[in-house]
Amino acid sequence: MRAAVLVQLPRPARLARPIAACPALTAPAVLCVAVHAPATAAASGLRCSGCGSLGPWAAAATVGKLRGARRGGPLPTQRGAGAVLERLQQLLAEFRASRSATGKTPRGVYIYGDPGAGKTMMMDMFHQAVCESGLPSRRAHFHDFMLDMNRELHRIRREVGGIQDPLAKVAQNFVKESPLLCFDECHVLNVGDALLMRSFFERLFEAGGIVVATSNLAPDELYSSGINREVFQPFIDAMMAHCDPIRLSVGEDFRTSRSASLAAASGERTFFWPPGPEADRRLRSTLATLLGEASGELPVPTAGDIRVPMGRMLPCRRMWVDSHVRAAEFSYDELCTRPVGTYDYIALAENFDVLVLTGVPRFASTDENAARRFASLVDILYDRHKRLLCTIEAPPHELFAAIREQYSGGAEDIDEPRAQVRMPTFGGSSGKHVAQFRLPHTVHYTEHGGYNVSGADSEQPSLRPQMEEQDGGWVEWSATGLKDASMFDLTCHTKAQQHDRLLPLLRCESRLEEMSYLHGQTSA
Repeated sequence: MRAAVLVQLPRPARLARPIAACPALTAPAVLCVAVHAPATAAASGLRCSGCGSLGPWAAAATVGKLRGARRGGPLPTQRGAGAVLERLQQLLAEFRASRSATGKTPRGVYIYGDPGAGKTMMMDMFHQAVCESGLPSRRAHFHDFMLDMNRELHRIRREVGGIQDPLAKVAQNFVKESPLLCFDECHVLNVGDALLMRSFFERLFEAGGIVVATSNLAPDELYSSGINREVFQPFIDAMMAHCDPIRLSVGEDFRTSRSASLAAASGERTFFWPPGPEADRRLRSTLATLLGEASGELPVPTAGDIRVPMGRMLPCRRMWVDSHVRAAEFSYDELCTRPVGTYDYIALAENFDVLVLTGVPRFASTDENAARRFASLVDILYDRHKRLLCTIEAPPHELFAAIREQYSGGAEDIDEPRAQVRMPTFGGSSGKHVAQFRLPHTVHYTEHGGYNVSGADSEQPSLRPQMEEQDGGWVEWSATGLKDASMFDLTCHTKAQQHDRLLPLLRCESRLEEMSYLHGQTSA
């Protein structure tokens, strides 16, 4: 019988961990990092306004222990960090000045670069500095931001009823609470998120909002693999009009470098492979240690339901909630192949310090949906500094190999119309509510109901339905006969589009390397 255990803990504050405040400053708005990396002082032009030492973040971003203060390890030298951090220091001063009655709203900053470059780290330091100055700042990862926006929309509709532009009210409420939004991992893959973000951010800027965003992509590269990308273009235009884009260039992924250091130091893992009795035994032993069980034996778990945002419950067969470390165990199937998603993962991260996940496979090219759920779970756990213990079929860097191979080709980027989707005005042959789409000429049907992609100059014959010539290339989805393909699949045929779609898995791979070591994870 299931125990009636309803778990609901307060949502934790999203503040970066303390680094070091300059003793010469009366208000710790500017972080002095000379203690972190004095060797780089001569190489940087940034100086602390309080004590004259190396300026607020530059040293930590170049070779210091900033990431170590958050996760316990060093950070490789980075190129371009000084420019990013100098701009953030400038924004801090401008934001402080803008709080006066006559202050002008400053431009935000859009930081982009490869995974593991330190973008989130710099944004977190900036967010912390703003908060320690007594100024308001909202810090949100992409998944948390989408949840917050939908929660606010739901509240407004419940309390106010139907209004013409509810997202404008949401944006105004966000700005009223905090005009500054620190937005981590700006990356859009589906048309629903694209439409919401476009509308919200246009209204946020109209209401006087300021944005510091991080992303792996430049603003004009966002949503490159998306359907009807033109509907997202106003978001890109608004971001460029109100933020300064700065590329953070690095020579290597610091998480991979840190993994090598951890392996050399102790090598204690929290991921165990290959699957089998020995992997299970090691996982149980590690979990018992984290729960503080000196005997090495796990206490008896309880079962219960976890309250998920927006009113659902997530059943859990095994959880440990009686010690100072709270843990829950799920199978890969329960969290990655069933209809669960980011709201469920956020609930797990809010309620537990340790998540145990068993039976993670080496993902096949046909497992992309489950792989993306797994990547979202890792994103949320990593962002909230939660521990992940799991049994996996292969080393972390091999889990997505088949999917990476699937996206290793692609045509060169060409200036041709993208795939489009529309709802016909008068319905279609299969009913009133149907979707039509139109493909670029580089996509061809096969005789077996599949499709493939070729270059623009390919002589490969197209097997498109005859109705294409009759209606300018628009066909009903039900008329294509395509098997195991989605409309989204058919928008992903150039190198840029494939890179856009692969990025979440590459980011996940980078994080898994660090998280696979016991000392690579630090609970909040």
